[in-house]
Amino acid sequence: MARSKKESEAEIVEKKVPEKIYAKFWQRLCAFIIDMFLVSMVASVITQPFTNQENIQKLSDEANTTIKEYYKNKKIDTDTYINRTSDISYDMARETVLLSIINIAIALVYFVIVQFKNNGQTIGKKLLHIRVVKQDNSNLTMNDILFRALLIDSILFDMIILCFTVFSNKDGYFYGVGSIIIIQYLVLFVSCMMILSKNNKQGLHDIIAKTEVIKTE
Repeated sequence: MARSKKESEAEIVEKKVPEKIYAKFWQRLCAFIIDMFLVSMVASVITQPFTNQENIQKLSDEANTTIKEYYKNKKIDTDTYINRTSDISYDMARETVLLSIINIAIALVYFVIVQFKNNGQTIGKKLLHIRVVKQDNSNLTMNDILFRALLIDSILFDMIILCFTVFSNKDGYFYGVGSIIIIQYLVLFVSCMMILSKNNKQGLHDIIAKTEVIKTE
């Protein structure tokens, strides 16, 4: 009788925990692209009244002139080209500091708070019918979502780049941001390879946060 009771209890537990169907890589990628597009659009609209479009356009035109008229026509050497473009990039970053701050704030609200309140789903994830869950089937916490978002949604890297923009000089910005971007793409590449190769489709960010992404259907 005791053995039969234990077997019955095991069957009940098994029924309560349905088998996970892990989200495919293309589903996660499409959801990521949709979410990034939405965040960028909202940030651009909000910052539009506070952005000096004339200065930004002037810097953009200067960059195009440097590339098309001077460098391609061999009017300047490579060292001069690098110095000029790094100056323009630094000035452009300084000009768009407000946009960067608002973009980070919106990303935190969207990828952390909204996703937490919607049980592990963003708009992109809802459209693709996937969501984030804890690996051990416990409830998601705000910290779980935050750890994931800092890495996979590039929030941490954007924060570091913003610090270089505000507090560093041109040389520090150029080499610091260059290094951060390399690390950022390396993290994304490693995460993508892990999602494609692992049975439970966990990326680096999922392992750190102990989460998984599953299908909702």
